[in-house]
Amino acid sequence: MNRRFVFGLALVALLAVTAGCSADGSLSMEPVDDRELAEEASMELPEEPDAGDEALIARAIENGTATVVEQRPPVVEQTPFRYEGRFYAVNHTEVGTESGHEVDVRIDFNASSVEGEVVDYEDLPAVDRRLLADVLERSNVPDERLQPGYDFGTGEIYTETEGESSVFVGEPTVDAVRYEGEAYPVEVDVEATTLTVYRYEATTVAESPESYANQLREQYAFTLSGLSEAEESVVAEARNGTFYAENEDNEGFASLVSRFRDRQAVEETDYDGSYVVRYDGQLYWIEMNYGSYDEE
Repeated sequence: MNRRFVFGLALVALLAVTAGCSADGSLSMEPVDDRELAEEASMELPEEPDAGDEALIARAIENGTATVVEQRPPVVEQTPFRYEGRFYAVNHTEVGTESGHEVDVRIDFNASSVEGEVVDYEDLPAVDRRLLADVLERSNVPDERLQPGYDFGTGEIYTETEGESSVFVGEPTVDAVRYEGEAYPVEVDVEATTLTVYRYEATTVAESPESYANQLREQYAFTLSGLSEAEESVVAEARNGTFYAENEDNEGFASLVSRFRDRQAVEETDYDGSYVVRYDGQLYWIEMNYGSYDEE
């Protein structure tokens, strides 16, 4: 069972959507040296990754490859990962399928009575404890917010192996779970599903921040020069924080969007892009939200 580890541009896209609610576009400029540039254009992986998707990527980096069984790719790679001082690209392919289970559990936090088989949370198999851990923390919700019957639920995908160890899959043997001294009735729904086997492979992009930054400069950096007065005004404000286009009629920002869209972005969505730019003798990491000025 794997919880989602969201990387890269999925989050960027979400931020772009929310940013677009308050402005018609934006431009931020961050001066960077080699190390800072390398960090901006990569995702950090902890030296001691937790279980789940972080551990999956760490295994792929350490062993060259790693497999996982899921409904969909748990990690959609966009930018290189930074791990123990080196930089790695991670890709995945589908290599097969396996049977699995969709497990949904609902919990009644204010039942007047508890009947049937009650199991202590600590005695559940590890896979079931992970399933219930987050939702059981809601057991301290004030009584006035609870309704008769089942209140909150949670769900996860179990592999066939995880299903074999679970008390919820197959012939459920648990009617209630005791957590921190209180017993809570549970209702379980299990459906068969087909899971995909994904193989993740890691390749070294660079051995050091300096080496990676050099690659970024060579591939992406361009010089911002010959700016109009309107463009200079936008850039001057962006260098001191972030420029926000508060309407759809900013000539300087519109012109800059056109300039940037003609260049290769390090990272890009339909909403925004990240660029490496030289301006006035300084290297910048630039993030531009195209907003309503995106003509594509």
